[in-house]
Order: sequence, then C-alpha cells, then structure tokens
Amino acid sequence: MKSKTMLVLCISALFVLVLGLSFLAIRLLESNDNILALLVIIGIVSLVIISFNVFKRLFGDIKEGFTIQDERTKKIKIYAAGYSYFASIYIWLALLVFQKYLDRDDIIITGLFGMAISFLISSAILSKRKDFE
Repeated sequence: MKSKTMLVLCISALFVLVLGLSFLAIRLLESNDNILALLVIIGIVSLVIISFNVFKRLFGDIKEGFTIQDERTKKIKIYAAGYSYFASIYIWLALLVFQKYLDRDDIIITGLFGMAISFLISSAILSKRKDFE
C-alpha cells in the first residue's frame, strides 16, 4: 500500500474514533457521569495531540520522498512479532496459573495488554540494536 493511501486511511480512522468517543462523552455528560466524561475528553485531546505530532512527522517524511517502512523496519517487526509471541505464551500461562484468583474479564484484558506491551518492548529493544541488519 502506498504511503499516502496509508496516511489517508489512518487519518480517516482517527476521525471516526474521535467522533465515536465524542458521542460517548456527550452521553456520559447527559447521564451526569462527569468524571468518566472528563476522562474520555482528556483521552480524546491527548489522542488528537499525539496523532497530530505523528502525522506531522510522517507527512514530512512522505513529502521528502521517504517511505513509511523500509527493509530494516519490516525485519524488526517480524523479529519483534516472533519474540513477543513467545513472551505472550508465557504471559498467558502465568495468567492461567492465577485464574482462580482473577475474573475472566481481568485475565483477558491483562493477557491482551501483556501481548501488546511485549511487542512494544521487543520492537524497542530490536530497533536500538546496531548489529541488527
């Protein structure tokens, strides 16, 4: 997929996400749940600010002719996915050991969060390695 097409799809997805979260915040304000509405609004604002900075950097790179992903980035993602797969197996096994003490919802949320964190950590470690070519 071309870089500009990917950028347009990401901006469209961000717009839909912000619109949905805005409707959620309005519903929460109507039901007098002000604390949750405030948290959703803070989340919307932080999401927009972070996304704006990321898109600004990506658009500058695309304007200069760079692609979003090069060969090294693709290789890092492949290796990070492999490492995080094995790490997530151990995370799920550890959660299964403690399943008597946790609710099912807590186990699923913790497992998925652990999988995402293990991927982010493994990709951060692999991207810092200089000998990874």
